[in-house]
Amino acid sequence: MGRLEVETADHVVLRYDLAGGGNRGFAAVLDFGVATVIALGATIALGAIPAGFGPRNAVFGIALLLIPTIIWAYFILLEWLWNGQTLGKRAYGLRVISGDGSPAGFIAVFVRNLIRVVDFLPVFYGLGLLLIVLTPKNQRLGDLAAGTYVVRAPRPRIDWFSLRTVTPLGEGRRAEVRRLPGEAQRRGRAFVARESGLAPKDRARVAATIATRLRPYASEGDAALDDVELIHAIARAMRATAGR
Repeated sequence: MGRLEVETADHVVLRYDLAGGGNRGFAAVLDFGVATVIALGATIALGAIPAGFGPRNAVFGIALLLIPTIIWAYFILLEWLWNGQTLGKRAYGLRVISGDGSPAGFIAVFVRNLIRVVDFLPVFYGLGLLLIVLTPKNQRLGDLAAGTYVVRAPRPRIDWFSLRTVTPLGEGRRAEVRRLPGEAQRRGRAFVARESGLAPKDRARVAATIATRLRPYASEGDAALDDVELIHAIARAMRATAGR
């Protein structure tokens, strides 16, 4: 109860703490507050358009449509572009993930937010909160439809001790990495700890999958390394910084 376990293609198990209705509710209040302020600001700006640009009734109608559209777009764009987080979710340490543990993609984000209107009924997230309490994986209707989960996303902690004692990295190039997410750190550590037991073909396949996730966070020079060496270079950097 309250936990989500995801097994990756290379048989590494990722464990997450599921977010409950309390933190999700507080995050939603914050998000709706921010989105409403943005929507009202855009509406006021639209209302300031001189009368010569069109009938005032038409401008008023556009303003009424603009508010829910901006609020809806706020959730979709941030969850899609910000790795499953909105301002509210980031403030309360939450993240939306897909069934394989990766940040939810655009289609999943779109679906879960499209059904947000139903979860909102009969009053502020009444149905949604009820389903979060009753479903085994704390999912509201939108999550069930999109196959997503909302999990706690604590600040990443690097297991540098295991890198020093278990992983035979040796000396070599250290990558320059910027803001590497905790999930990517875990995948990199798991690979270098287990690669010696993989067949060459499986080792190359798994390395390619993990390196694809790591390259966006590496410098241009490091990103040009082959898959295995990139993972090794990042692991050496993680070991050298000792979790800092």
